[in-house]
Amino acid sequence: MGGSDGARAGKAGIKEDFGVDLDVTYYPGPSFAPMAAKLLTEMQAGQPSSTDVYNGTAVEVTPQLAHNLFRQIPWTELYPGRITPEIAEANGHALRIVTKVPGILYNKNAEPQFAEAKSMADLLKPEYKGKLYTTPYLAGFDVLVAKDVWGFDKTAGFVKQFSQNIGGLVSCAGVDRIASGEIPGIALSCSGSEANLPQYHGVLGQTVLLDAATRRFDYLCVPTNAAHPNAAILFALYASSPEGQTKILHDGFGAELDTYPDTPTHQMIVGLQNQGAKFIDVTTDWYAAHPGIEDDLGKLIKMVTKQ
Repeated sequence: MGGSDGARAGKAGIKEDFGVDLDVTYYPGPSFAPMAAKLLTEMQAGQPSSTDVYNGTAVEVTPQLAHNLFRQIPWTELYPGRITPEIAEANGHALRIVTKVPGILYNKNAEPQFAEAKSMADLLKPEYKGKLYTTPYLAGFDVLVAKDVWGFDKTAGFVKQFSQNIGGLVSCAGVDRIASGEIPGIALSCSGSEANLPQYHGVLGQTVLLDAATRRFDYLCVPTNAAHPNAAILFALYASSPEGQTKILHDGFGAELDTYPDTPTHQMIVGLQNQGAKFIDVTTDWYAAHPGIEDDLGKLIKMVTKQ
């Protein structure tokens, strides 16, 4: 969410929109899952949470709903006409804030051919051998193992072939290695939104594979034991505003929440749908309705990490 720049934008926006001068601070924390575990430990110990705002995906948020880790916030009442029940998921415990669309994130100068990929089968092309990397946690593949998508057996067969075609493993944080040309491309990407950031214009490209198109959302949640819950709510409200979507999400992350029709991400989704993409929305409800995905994904991860 733009890191320290996003925090500064939030502070300025809250002061301008709500007339409240808050001390908004940011520090790099662990990734989504370890951070959720840390917050749960703090809550169970009766300690204030180490952050007032938690950012995570349905994968991390959904299991914590049963532990009452996050507050129920009346988001639709606080921002009527902008935040709808669709956006305020899990009865107000999780607020959609940005849409991520995995695909092939690639260096346009090193491998412009990745722009022509249309389907998952293209990842197995002989001419791609050694040029595509994937993540050690198989980002984006979890949805495929769902029984009503590909199922485990089909996904496992694909991953077995794909593991023979990849050049190696790289985390989603390795964007600069793609931009430098050291790594030609990564599939599936965690978001691909980096291609929209100014520093990567003309360098990075993102191709969404039409037969594996997913809308994955990041959420803002307010921990039950947050020290400053009202401040957290103001930050989330500003981040949901048209200006906040631009200054925090677009400028800092490279994407916005496509549910808002005034965003470039909404137009991108519409364009992909016109090309034939049928998106699977990975919401908290969807994830809760597909238990066992993490276990199946763990089996697939072993196929690529042992290579």
